[in-house]
Amino acid sequence: MSRWLTPVSAAFVGSLLLSLAARLSGSINRDGMLYVNAAQLFIDGGFSAAREIFAWPFLPVLIGILAKITGLGPENAGYLLNALFMAGTCALLVACSRREHPETAWMVCLATLAIPGLNEYRNELLREYGCWFFIMLAFWLAIRWSERPRWPGALAAQASLVVAALFRPEALALFAALIGWQAFAAPRGERVKRLAMIGGPALAGVATLLALHVAGKLDGRLAGDLGRLSPARFNLKAQAIAATLPDFAQEHARTILFFGSLAIIPVKFFAKIGIFVVPLLAFLAGRQVREALARHALFAWGFGTYLLVLAVFVTDQQFLAGRYVAFLYLMSAPFLGWGLLQLVQHFPRWRLPVITVAIALMLANVISLGPGKTHFVDAGKWLAANVTDSPRVYSESGRAAYYAGWLRHRARQPGEHAQHTEAIARGDYDLLILEVSRKDADFDRWAESAGLRVVQRFVHPNRDAVIVAVPATADQSRSTSSSTERKR
Repeated sequence: MSRWLTPVSAAFVGSLLLSLAARLSGSINRDGMLYVNAAQLFIDGGFSAAREIFAWPFLPVLIGILAKITGLGPENAGYLLNALFMAGTCALLVACSRREHPETAWMVCLATLAIPGLNEYRNELLREYGCWFFIMLAFWLAIRWSERPRWPGALAAQASLVVAALFRPEALALFAALIGWQAFAAPRGERVKRLAMIGGPALAGVATLLALHVAGKLDGRLAGDLGRLSPARFNLKAQAIAATLPDFAQEHARTILFFGSLAIIPVKFFAKIGIFVVPLLAFLAGRQVREALARHALFAWGFGTYLLVLAVFVTDQQFLAGRYVAFLYLMSAPFLGWGLLQLVQHFPRWRLPVITVAIALMLANVISLGPGKTHFVDAGKWLAANVTDSPRVYSESGRAAYYAGWLRHRARQPGEHAQHTEAIARGDYDLLILEVSRKDADFDRWAESAGLRVVQRFVHPNRDAVIVAVPATADQSRSTSSSTERKR
């Protein structure tokens, strides 16, 4: 085998190729459109301009800087940045695993590139990739530091976590993973010293954040995240749920809300792990669980800490996007590698089928054979040629607005149009851009009753559509204006 072909290099190059395949066969996501628009505003007007449309604009700023340096458009620059971050994440994850247990490195590489819940978002422009990269860099630095504890190494690992928080603030919670890891893994004679090095600055930072939060001087985004810990918010939601329950169940509303919310996490986790549930079970049923947890203790602490983060989020929101769970797969990958190794050692004939299935999964995660969402592109091009963005344009399609080049446009949620019938009748809007689901069979009836005339329909093969309509009152006013001009 060539000297350069190692599990780490294979993870890096393989990840780049998968990201390229995903980019070629996919279209940009809604969050990605926001980041690209913010990046363009940063290029045009600086940090404050980007912050006008997105309060945590560090990824857009990086995209804007890369676009300036390379000459790429912001969208392509964003995807290049994400591909590099994800490749670095995969490589660092495998490097950490190889450092602790070299025998599993190739299997960890295979799992990292193939787990559906970790790889199926490669066609999306997300802040997670930058966050994951700097977390994995922090873990790699921390593992190296643990072999030779010195202040520079400890500070470098902690600084990397702080940078990760510039992408997603919840990364700060992983300071608890570093502290818990050393509290149990450090040699007794060095435990206090190591905890001071790896946890002292972090605890000082947490104390500062809490003091700013209590004083009301914390940034709105961070204050909102800390506000999720408020028992009062949870109690208000429990009271609202209690009102919908039978009398005999109302006193259990808090329990129902709490455990019902937590149940979302394992449902999401196992829904996206795919066939890797088999090596997970093989690992849990094997005799080396304790050894694996000891070797990869930092990942076990990272998994547990992030579970707590998800628990706080889901009990506050009663909602969990699939990609929010993806970090758990990163933390699970070293253990899935153990499970895969145990399977192919116990069943040697499975080695080739396992590799074949993993490669097939890699491709399935990133290649879409379905029709692309070109109706948004077509709608955007039509809007760019025929409509000027203004407050009198009602839009539910942020994606059509993105392709129209409306950087500061704030779209409403699809499906809200039925709530604005009175505003349409009052003549508050000159034009409406609506996203209509194929399931909305009553749209034409509603449009007629609201006095709307459909100007353009951009229909996806699955019958979802972007519809451009004008109020009848606008048509009447234009015709009246035209007749008046003719009389003159």
